[in-house]
Amino acid sequence: MSDLKAYLAAKYMTGPKADAILARAGDGSAAAKKKRRKPKNEDYIGGAPSKSESTGGLVMKDEDEWKGNQDDLDMDGEDAPVIGKDVATFRKSKSAWSTVGASGLPVHAPPGVASDDMPEAGPSSARIDDGDAPDAEPAPPPVQITKRKGGLRTAAQLREEEERLKAERSPSPVPDEGAGAPDHTQTVHRDASGRIVDVEALKAEERKREEEERRKEKEREEWSKGLVQRQARESRRREEADMRERDVARYADDVSMNREMREVERWNDPAAEFISKKKKKSKGPRRPKYQGAWAPNRFGIPPGFRWDGVDRSTGFEKKWFQAQNSAARAQYEHNQWSMEDM
Repeated sequence: MSDLKAYLAAKYMTGPKADAILARAGDGSAAAKKKRRKPKNEDYIGGAPSKSESTGGLVMKDEDEWKGNQDDLDMDGEDAPVIGKDVATFRKSKSAWSTVGASGLPVHAPPGVASDDMPEAGPSSARIDDGDAPDAEPAPPPVQITKRKGGLRTAAQLREEEERLKAERSPSPVPDEGAGAPDHTQTVHRDASGRIVDVEALKAEERKREEEERRKEKEREEWSKGLVQRQARESRRREEADMRERDVARYADDVSMNREMREVERWNDPAAEFISKKKKKSKGPRRPKYQGAWAPNRFGIPPGFRWDGVDRSTGFEKKWFQAQNSAARAQYEHNQWSMEDM
């Protein structure tokens, strides 16, 4: 129990009572380590009065001592900052910022001042020397930018400067390897076996195949319309082209009109055989034919061109035609007699 009281007095109690408990417990070192904190900035101070103070328990203090006493209390308390003697403080280093392009800008001297007396514009003049430390790292060199001229400039000067800047920013040209050098920027296509496939050649072949198919389809459509109709369309087109060059008026002595009218065949024209004869369209060598009259036969085979006109057959063809004609005549008469009373 005494150890508990001594622990509580050492850790959580202050004043004469705590000192008495610690003295009885025989813990002198703890009492010495325990620092008493007295409120010196208050008008009322509790506890036992000192010899110089009255015994009434109330002591009036001067308030002028409050600020200094409070500072001493903060420096002497348990929460006072620890100050080391050989502790290195933060050192103010040189500025890491550098003037960009200051060395590339020209410095113009005012009139009346020599150019040698003017300071050089550069990073050394803009740098602030914060201290000469041997271990200070040197500042990085400033980035050189393109020089630009100020003042009024003409359009030609601006265009020249723009071309120069564009040439400086453009990448270095790739050396020419010759006309036969392969293009490394082109995609290489390969088939399943690993051979290189020429895509352009395949596309050209595909286009050629499609054109051939379209041509064949067009010819198929033309032939499906009929050869006679196709020839009629061609002749009609040629006729229209000829009529485009003719005059509007056509007279009775027009040769082309008369030829066209003579070529027209009419089924009920009795004089067509005497007026004109059909031109033989076929030209060249032809087989000779018998020009005289000959007896008909069942198959319509004409005699040879050397026949002398004498019938040397058995007469069967003649009798066959007579029998056919007799049967047709008898049928006709039968039909007439059957319809006589009607």
